[in-house]
Amino acid sequence: MPLTVTIDVDGRLPAAVESTAYFVVAEALTNAMRHARPNRIAVTGAVQRSWLTVEVRDDGVGGADPADGSGLTGLADRVDRRGGRLTLTSPLGGPTVLRLELPCSV
Repeated sequence: MPLTVTIDVDGRLPAAVESTAYFVVAEALTNAMRHARPNRIAVTGAVQRSWLTVEVRDDGVGGADPADGSGLTGLADRVDRRGGRLTLTSPLGGPTVLRLELPCSV
């Protein structure tokens, strides 16, 4: 499975930010492999204006829906507790894009 990762971050981020981002990306990759049947996945991330933004994009079948289970809702709750945002775009036919935004002051 081709996976590209491009992260533009200078130095370490606060531990809570790093661990939350790691967990969200790991879950997004797992979900993509289990459900989306993608040909490729890309993870991109950067810090801009004191916010970490990470996107996980796959070219799979799409149709991911937080209402279909607790996994995506649980991720959103975890991010919300850190003062961040988690958005999902996943039309049928794809692509699926999970976008994480976290304040770096957490």
